Amino acid sequence: MNPFPVRLRTALLAALLLPATLLAGQRNTVRFWLQNTVTHDTFGPVVRQTGYRFQAGTSAFVVLDSSPGTLRLARLPNGERLVPCDIVPGRILDLGDAAYTIINVQDAVVPDLPPEMADLSAYGLNDPTSGRQRTKIHRRDLPVSEWPLRVGGWIEPTRSVRYDWTVGGFAGKKAHSIKSTRIGARAEWGNAFLQAGIAGGGKQSGSLTPPMTALDHLTISGGSGISLSAGWIQPFIIDDSWDLLVGGIGEWASESYDLNAHALVRTERPKDADAETLESGTEGETESAPEGAYYEYRTVSSSLDLSEIVLAAVVGIEYHQDFWGARAMLRADLFSDVSTSGSITLDGTRLAVSGERADPLLAEFGAWCYWIDQLRSDVTVQLGAVNSLRVAVLWEF
Repeated sequence: MNPFPVRLRTALLAALLLPATLLAGQRNTVRFWLQNTVTHDTFGPVVRQTGYRFQAGTSAFVVLDSSPGTLRLARLPNGERLVPCDIVPGRILDLGDAAYTIINVQDAVVPDLPPEMADLSAYGLNDPTSGRQRTKIHRRDLPVSEWPLRVGGWIEPTRSVRYDWTVGGFAGKKAHSIKSTRIGARAEWGNAFLQAGIAGGGKQSGSLTPPMTALDHLTISGGSGISLSAGWIQPFIIDDSWDLLVGGIGEWASESYDLNAHALVRTERPKDADAETLESGTEGETESAPEGAYYEYRTVSSSLDLSEIVLAAVVGIEYHQDFWGARAMLRADLFSDVSTSGSITLDGTRLAVSGERADPLLAEFGAWCYWIDQLRSDVTVQLGAVNSLRVAVLWEF
């Protein structure tokens, strides 16, 4: 005889099946709340469940899928996809209109949504991983620990710096440019950057000095050298797409050049040479060259080493969207130290050559874009104290 009565067996079976019955149509997931980074208003809960709708601020959103640990969202009703995000407390989530911090993440058991809510075909969102998504968050919306690192190279096919020149204590040309080509490497981490480069083909057109009797012209050529620069540019939010930029930049450069002068040089002449005359420099007068010597114009060569340190403040404005942005900045040199070591010797007299930056101000205009998810290009034009065109390509990690 069965020791368990039928009613007892029925009760035990019902007790075993009750949890499964209660959990039917439910799933384990997580829920969390969103806190506006500026106003600190809180919205939620947000449930990681495909088709779940919620509102943050004045905008509505839908969860695209329920992949463990990952959140994919789209804006309603236009279906604009937002950046995928790990569900981690403290993570900054850019929802376009504002940035929000993920807070109070909890495990949760929730019922399945009705099929009509999980169906996202009305918004063209049935495949949560298809289509072009917003893949970038502006650095202003990220905590320091999550700032992106970008590393790459750059080239300046044309660059000119204007200097005021002095030769032997006499004023030379003003705002006379040295032109060169530079190439190098660059790293960016959030608001900071570090850049190194090498320069070649440095030269200037025309003479550093006006024509003189003893010195017809003086030119610089064959320039090469190295440079380092670093800076910090801090963005301050104006609105969703506009930032005010304030920061500082430091630069160091060391370059070497060839000095070539076309100058009047005293030369010993053979004893049997005919006497020659030489202009004295006073109109209409001549004097005989000393016996055994005469003067002629020759090329005199030397070298010039130039090093400079510049500290500058920058202020500007930037407009940015998901995949591109543009900026305009004004830079003012707060400190500039140009050191030169070079001279031309004429008839035993040493003429030192020195230069100083001609302008303390420059304007910079730039634009950047992402060609693919992690490949960013940046084009910068500078006008003023420095005139240059720089193109950079950076890979984001």
